[in-house]
Amino acid sequence: MSTGALLTLVALALALIIAGLFRLVAVLDSAELTLRRLVAGVRAARRAVEAAGELAAAVEHDATRGQAALDRLEALKRGRPGSAALADQNGAGPVSLPLRPGPSPL
Repeated sequence: MSTGALLTLVALALALIIAGLFRLVAVLDSAELTLRRLVAGVRAARRAVEAAGELAAAVEHDATRGQAALDRLEALKRGRPGSAALADQNGAGPVSLPLRPGPSPL
């Protein structure tokens, strides 16, 4: 085998290695871009989970306040002990409104 043929084979092998390295760099760049997008998505998801946690806490707080308000309303509807006798006597329970005057004569 002559020196020229040997150099051609070496040059061809180096060219294939260099082409493979360029392809590897392109694949690694694509993988890096995908990884950066994935990290950005994970960060956004983490922020969304934190916001959802805060929202869930607010909803739970509002539900507790609402349940307490409903309990107070039920207690008001049932009335206090002894208020039934007042309601029977005056007709309006613990609070009664004054009577309206009749029509004025002309």
